Amino acid sequence: MNYLEEHKKIFGCDKPIIGCLHLLPLPGTPYYNEETTIEKNIERLKHDAAILMENGVDAVVFANEGDRPYLTSVGPEVIAAYVRVVTEVLPMIHVPYGCGCLIDPIATLAIAKAIGAKFIRTYVTNSYEGTFGHQEFCPAEVFRYRHQIDADDVHVYTYFDAHAGVCLDTRPIEAQISSGLAALPISGILVGGPRAGLPPETSAFANVKKAFPEIPLILGSGANKDNIADLMPYCDGLIVGTTTKRDQYLYNEMDPERAKEFIAAAKAARK
Repeated sequence: MNYLEEHKKIFGCDKPIIGCLHLLPLPGTPYYNEETTIEKNIERLKHDAAILMENGVDAVVFANEGDRPYLTSVGPEVIAAYVRVVTEVLPMIHVPYGCGCLIDPIATLAIAKAIGAKFIRTYVTNSYEGTFGHQEFCPAEVFRYRHQIDADDVHVYTYFDAHAGVCLDTRPIEAQISSGLAALPISGILVGGPRAGLPPETSAFANVKKAFPEIPLILGSGANKDNIADLMPYCDGLIVGTTTKRDQYLYNEMDPERAKEFIAAAKAARK
């Protein structure tokens, strides 16, 4: 399998700029309240989607960062509301799209199947300890479930590093990725910073790409207009969210000018 060729087929370009479309908190989660109704969620997502479409992103990924603190097994109310909101927004989307349901890979696959997503952003392997408690992922269960629901065409991009925590696998990340590539039917690697909005160290990010030049490497967090020129040479795509928001606050609505500036800077950096 030529990973990079398949990656290009998914996104239609070599280094896709993937804009995050963040849902407001969904029913049953701690920050949900009477103001974050399904209708408000749809309205917010349409607002943000219009900005990304107008500024020419290559793809989008739906995400439920508002549902913090995250669960490794979400309830059916979250999956149902997520699909309802996204379905209302999809007619506006004319680029490849994916999804992630934090931090539940099974729910993510179920949602992807329901909405017709081409790819997912998730965790499928390893154990972690951190802000969101103990997280343990079983790739055998994840990929068997993908096959059972006839979603083998949903491409899996996965993290091997912890989000707001530490990985209990103490091997260097290169060793973890190497064994993962040998055993897991993934389409690419995600590498982010310590938490949303923060980038990885450029040297560490570059080392991953150097070790696996033929595997798609997506920058999962922390891209901004000031650092993207330094990071772009080492990535095969990037996911952007925080820097496009009003006041650079993850949970705010998208700021049209910030989004425009970043997308322009990212496009210039990949030339």
